Amino acid sequence: MDLCEKCNRENTLYEWCKECNVKHFRQNFENWSSGNFEIDKFIQDTQLSTDAFYTILEWIPYDRFYNIKHISNGSFSKVYRANWIDGYIRDWDNKNQNWTRVESNKLVALKSLNNSNNVTLEFINEIMFHYKMIRNNNNNISITQFYGITQDPETKNSMMVLDYAENESLRNYLDNNYNILSWNNKDSNFMEYCTRAL
Repeated sequence: MDLCEKCNRENTLYEWCKECNVKHFRQNFENWSSGNFEIDKFIQDTQLSTDAFYTILEWIPYDRFYNIKHISNGSFSKVYRANWIDGYIRDWDNKNQNWTRVESNKLVALKSLNNSNNVTLEFINEIMFHYKMIRNNNNNISITQFYGITQDPETKNSMMVLDYAENESLRNYLDNNYNILSWNNKDSNFMEYCTRAL
């Protein structure tokens, strides 16, 4: 494992120092808010415990998305496709004192649970489920990556920001990845797919 160039401790992942990154996240807490205590606390807790870039969640202002198009309705949710201007956090840039981001203009899915303008237990459970899928996925093989939360300014509904899977169905995913997935992964991905379909 490589060493952090700032504190000289061993990184928890290539170019990812948990100790230093926790400080950067904590220093930025006062610069953002979703306007909802439960969501802010959930995001902050994940940022303080993350030991890899792919488990970071963040509050993403809605104006950081463009080309937002409604693509499907479920019984309990609506899904939109959008481009994310910034892309996701990869690591801390010590020289520029800012986060390095990758995949700018990334195509993402925005999943809005109906009536999540009143943050309900169902919405908190949904975001916790997606986050646990990322944290518990040892092979980092997942149908979707969960990047953070935003809010539709018109409906005030909270939305999860997820990977967009073009024409990806559970059947196609399992067919394409059958040999590299354990039974636990297959079961987890089935459960995640079912949740996404809601």
